[in-house]
Amino acid sequence: MTTKVNPRSRARVLAVSGLYQMDLLSKEVSAVVQEVRAGVSDQEEALYYLDQNEQASALDFFESLLRGTWDKREELDQVIAGKLENWSLDRIGQVERAILRLGSFELLHREDIPKKVTLNEMVELSKSFCDEKSKDLINGVLDAIAP
Repeated sequence: MTTKVNPRSRARVLAVSGLYQMDLLSKEVSAVVQEVRAGVSDQEEALYYLDQNEQASALDFFESLLRGTWDKREELDQVIAGKLENWSLDRIGQVERAILRLGSFELLHREDIPKKVTLNEMVELSKSFCDEKSKDLINGVLDAIAP
């Protein structure tokens, strides 16, 4: 029995990975998109249980999230920094920063995605990729940003 996989959740995994790579390794958006689409990304297993149509949809969603988040990162960083208490954005880990940027982009620029979905998805990403304290930080900051 195969577990049903949400294509958009998988796309978000790829987007966080891509944002992390771009931040850490100074990769260009087009290079990350090309790697993922070509299947050479180390996160390609994120699409494993999806059928061909779901994979195509997930890749399109991934690309829109990655490009949108990266293009708006300066604005997003200012918004995030304004919601941090006793912290600065440069003190936050790169994975947490990627999740905060992605979540902020969805909340502020993707009206087609319900706030509750974004908050839940970002908390789930933090549970997968970060320590326990990060979940609370990400949830608190994004909840404060949510319109």
